[in-house]
Amino acid sequence: MADSDLSDLNLHRLMWRLGLPAMAGLSLNALHQVVDAAFVGRLGADALAALVLLTPLAGLVAAAGIGLGIGAASATARSLGAGQPQAARAVAGLSFCAALVLAICACGGLLVFDDPLLRLLGAQGALFETARTYLTIQAFTIGCAIVQILCDFLAIGRGNARFSLMTLALCFGLNIILDPVFIFWLDLGVSGAAWSTLCAQLVTLGVWARHFAAPCRRPALGPLRLLWPVLRVGLPETASIAVTTLGLIALLRIAADLGGPAGVAALGITLRLVFVVMLPLEGFAIGVQPILSHAHGSANAARFASTLRVILRVSVAVTVALGALFCLAAHPLARLFVTDPAVADQAAMMLRCLAFALPAIALRLCAQISLQAMVLPWQAALLGLAPMGWLLWPAMGLLVPGLGLVGIAIAVLVAAWLAALLALVTVRDVIFPLTPTGASA
Repeated sequence: MADSDLSDLNLHRLMWRLGLPAMAGLSLNALHQVVDAAFVGRLGADALAALVLLTPLAGLVAAAGIGLGIGAASATARSLGAGQPQAARAVAGLSFCAALVLAICACGGLLVFDDPLLRLLGAQGALFETARTYLTIQAFTIGCAIVQILCDFLAIGRGNARFSLMTLALCFGLNIILDPVFIFWLDLGVSGAAWSTLCAQLVTLGVWARHFAAPCRRPALGPLRLLWPVLRVGLPETASIAVTTLGLIALLRIAADLGGPAGVAALGITLRLVFVVMLPLEGFAIGVQPILSHAHGSANAARFASTLRVILRVSVAVTVALGALFCLAAHPLARLFVTDPAVADQAAMMLRCLAFALPAIALRLCAQISLQAMVLPWQAALLGLAPMGWLLWPAMGLLVPGLGLVGIAIAVLVAAWLAALLALVTVRDVIFPLTPTGASA
């Protein structure tokens, strides 16, 4: 499948061509996670608990792959924008070498240190044995995921988000089909879920191998200095994702202390609904980021500003509309997940609070991808760490002691809007251009 021309003069058509497939890809990921949990849940509480327990661990390891992928996509698009296709191929080759090293280290580390990691996560008794069985296979799926994530981002960096979507649909669709085969028909239990994921990944990686065999995309080894721009953008993003994941884990533990299982369920429902909105928007932003990187690489400030303004308008409009929906239908939405009236009431109350945070999250995301495109990774990381990091925990300390469980939602809301104010400062020249050509990239 041919790559898109990132210099296409029809900017709106190009943005939708790149953004919609990436948005659909993250939506498919969310669907796959829900269906996977539903199949495992039929095996009993221990099996589902093991899956839930190990999900953050997989997320922390995958953060390295995501950071590497974002850095590689940004460097690839900039190289193409500067008219250096050979440099783009060299970036891909060096990135693949780094991904393979990461995959081997991650897989080996999880296999060697499985017992200490599971005890650190709190697994005990029968849950410990179930989780260890799953982790043995999951270690290989995490290694494959690091390479697959890089393939996705390299395709997006070349403007081929549509092919990335097709491979994601293949992987997640095949995984869903294989789940009942391995879990129930072959009677492998919870480890069958990991085996189905691994088989789907191996098929998908075979498709990617054929894709990158094309001469124009074939990875090549170049000077190591070309890897520095990748790491410069990717490492801060890895840190941002890791801290955000740890922050979510900490929020759930605090909710358990304040409200017990009901508090965890209520906060979990609220965050799940927020992620259902934000994941597609994040996918759209990732899809169109190569346009920003290409514009920056070609020193086209006007195109950079025009692209970012469109992303801002779309993201804010969508989040305002869905925020209003969350406010009006908070209780019915909560009842889709739980039948306990008390839990539904708590979830609805927190959902109404976080509904007002959706536009703020969108503003921060837009500013963050623009900073990554301009190769300002530490500024992007500082902004990315704000809502679930250095702005959240002071707000938690001030609000939670007096307000209890609802104070968590209010603290997240406050941190989100403070981060949005920082984002507005970052992109103020794009929103309020001082010259006819807009902001300077």
